[in-house]
Amino acid sequence: MSKAGTDLFSMSDHVLVCGYGSTGKFVARDLADEGMPLVVVDKASERVSLAQEDGHLTLLGDVLEPEVLAEAGIDRARGVIFVLPSESDNLFATMTARDLNKDLFIVARYSSPHARDKLIRAGADRAVNPLEETGRRIGGEILRPAVMDLMAIFSKDTDTSNEVRVREVTIEAGSQLVGRSLKQADIRAKMGIMVIAMRKAGDDTRFNPDPERPFAIGDVLVCMGRLSMLRELHAMAQGEGRGGAR
Repeated sequence: MSKAGTDLFSMSDHVLVCGYGSTGKFVARDLADEGMPLVVVDKASERVSLAQEDGHLTLLGDVLEPEVLAEAGIDRARGVIFVLPSESDNLFATMTARDLNKDLFIVARYSSPHARDKLIRAGADRAVNPLEETGRRIGGEILRPAVMDLMAIFSKDTDTSNEVRVREVTIEAGSQLVGRSLKQADIRAKMGIMVIAMRKAGDDTRFNPDPERPFAIGDVLVCMGRLSMLRELHAMAQGEGRGGAR
């Protein structure tokens, strides 16, 4: 592995752009133009050299290896964008990044329709498809607002507790939620969390879940809300929560 520059180990609140193909180059350029500190990570030396020529701080290495993400400062980073050529690599990298930093905002690229939900379940806050159905790359007029939206997320105050995230929450034995319905728990009103999907153990994910169906052990809720409230709901689902949706 090699890097350009001497600031990598002292960086914080930066964004990792993992993969410097056409999409990664576009995203890195726009983030840099907006003044966002970033590190480009790629396992191909020619792409790393290109990123250096474009003026970016770089790291040569495979982001599927946890030590590479650690060297890129993932524990201090504000977010990471995985735009690797392989969809399966983006999925595995997302899982690895989420294990290394529970509060990191993760964006991952996908191309096939079934992959989006897998990326969200693996820990991505947002899954994006830079291709149109025809296979043509999305024009700058479409991708640019998406990048600016990411800038708004990444540029927020370093206190991440109020940031809106998407997380999976699994209901475990001992949770006060067991036996109560979504309507009875009133999670949305009491915690400001929207349950956008629910999956019973061994069953398919159901979007817009039935508010009358009681929660059971092993149910998985796909929730969107502020990070601080999602943490509280996670504790409740594990039987540790003391407040919120009682």
